[in-house]
Amino acid sequence: MTVQLPADLRDDLRRSGYFPEIAAGCIARSLRGASVIGHLVRPETTFDGAEVRRHLTVLALTARHLVIAHLDDEAADELNPSQVVVTTERIRLTRIGSLGLSQTFDSDPGAVGSREAEVTLGISWGGSRRLELERAWCEDPECQADHGYTGMLSPSDLALRVSALADGDHAVQAALRFHTELADAVDALED
Repeated sequence: MTVQLPADLRDDLRRSGYFPEIAAGCIARSLRGASVIGHLVRPETTFDGAEVRRHLTVLALTARHLVIAHLDDEAADELNPSQVVVTTERIRLTRIGSLGLSQTFDSDPGAVGSREAEVTLGISWGGSRRLELERAWCEDPECQADHGYTGMLSPSDLALRVSALADGDHAVQAALRFHTELADAVDALED
């Protein structure tokens, strides 16, 4: 079962310029008939030496799920001169354990207003974790013992950075709006 995507989501996919029909089809399939109540489309371009790689992250919010789609350029070869790999994930809102929002404001004294220059949205649902290890040590500078390792385990599901300088103020405001919509949807299920 598929669903027709809202016009504003289709417009944002078109504006991203990165295979909008493929993105729309994959998202619609993952929605399984549910209506979209909020969305965020984040195009990224990275440079790897002489290679230019495009990436698109699309978040689509329904009353019960968060659908995340990632579109990536795949390295071309003789048999496949151009490929796009799409990975989608459908997360029940009840699984979302935490929402984070990091905001950076310009501190220029001449700046008018207090709008964010940059935001990072963090969403954790226990899907993946990042482990950072380092050698453990003690206070004794003469100690030769092996103290093993110490480390930190952190949730690492999704972090999206949006910059007004790189993406425009409208993109920062869209990210803030989506954060509010997602927080409201998660809260509504807890009541």
